[in-house]
Amino acid sequence: MTSLNGVSGGVEKLYPDEAQEIDIEEIKKSLGPEEGIIERDEKGNVIDVIIGRSREEEEEEVFDTEIDPVPAKTDIIKALEAQATKVFGKYEKYQSEGEKQFIEELIQKYGDDYDAMFRDIKLNIYQHTAAQLKKKCQRYLKT
Repeated sequence: MTSLNGVSGGVEKLYPDEAQEIDIEEIKKSLGPEEGIIERDEKGNVIDVIIGRSREEEEEEVFDTEIDPVPAKTDIIKALEAQATKVFGKYEKYQSEGEKQFIEELIQKYGDDYDAMFRDIKLNIYQHTAAQLKKKCQRYLKT
C-alpha cells in the first residue's frame, strides 16, 4: 500500500556535484543568433559574457555551403513541369437564363437609369447595387 507524502522512489540530491567544466565552444553552437549567456561568480559579479554567432556569420555559413548538382530529370518529370507551368485562361463568365430575363425586364422598364433599377424592390429582389446592375446590364448587352 502506498502512503501519501512519503518517498515514492529515487534519491534527492541535496548538494549538486562540484562545478563542472563548461565547453564554451559547445555553448556557442547551441546559442541562437544574437543570444548570449552571462557567466557569474559566487558573489554575482559578471565574469564573462558568452555570445552566440551573429546572423551574418550564420548567413555566410549557409551561403558558403556547396549545393549538390541535381540529377537529370526524366521525361515524365519534364512533361509534368511543362503542364504545371501552363497558365490556364480565365473561365468564361456567363449569365444564367434567369439573370438574363431579370436584366431584360429592368432594361425595358428603366433603360440605362441604374439608380432607378437599384431602388426598384419588386424587380431587384436580390438588392444589387447600381454598380452591380450596370455591370450585369453591360454583360447582357454584349451578348
